[in-house]
Amino acid sequence: MKLVLLMADITLPGIFLMVINEKKLIKDFLPDEKMPSFWSRFLSHLIMAVPFVILGIFFYSRAGFANLSFTGINGTSLLLSLVCALIHVAYYYGYFVRNVDKATIDRVEHSRKQLGILTRLFYGGIVEEVIFRFGLMSFFVWLGNLVIDNQLFSLWSGNLLAAILFALVHLPSIYQMKVKVTKTILIYSNSMNIMVGLVCGWLYWSEGLAASILCHMLFHLVWYFFEKTKKVAVPLSLEG
Repeated sequence: MKLVLLMADITLPGIFLMVINEKKLIKDFLPDEKMPSFWSRFLSHLIMAVPFVILGIFFYSRAGFANLSFTGINGTSLLLSLVCALIHVAYYYGYFVRNVDKATIDRVEHSRKQLGILTRLFYGGIVEEVIFRFGLMSFFVWLGNLVIDNQLFSLWSGNLLAAILFALVHLPSIYQMKVKVTKTILIYSNSMNIMVGLVCGWLYWSEGLAASILCHMLFHLVWYFFEKTKKVAVPLSLEG
């Protein structure tokens, strides 16, 4: 029961922030669709998160993970998280921004700014880690242990599967931006999300959920810092 309450405490702020701020994105990118009510959108996010919370509660110890702890934030996890975040911003600003048309970059920047940094930190950093690492990865590792008697294989397989799914669920948001989806965009989105997923997954099994949350939060926080220092985005016109 304590674990259920803990998961509710750490996920609900992110869900509320997402429900509040996604309204702007729906208006901008899906203007012809009827706006769902606040509570229907809140319920849909809750329904999406709860099954994975249950998966994690049931399977994380059965998968061989130590008792859930938030004490795994240390120098190693901090350094690895920063390296992961810096690799991403180097790719984003050094390659992606320079090789994608300006209209697409404007929409990507606009979408991120509409959500706001707090939503990215609390929903992306916490809710998504609970879903993909605590829930899915724990289940996949447990499943791997049933198939083969090799814990390391199960850990990496579960980590990779969770990271791939983490990347795939971000694809619909790209199409909703109504941009021309090119090979460059797909490679960037999938490769970077898989990289972040793998690093967060490794930290989850080696240091605990707090370390994976730290990594995901720093990914967004470092990006936010560069977002403020680099003048990439301009006011967006969603016409055409």
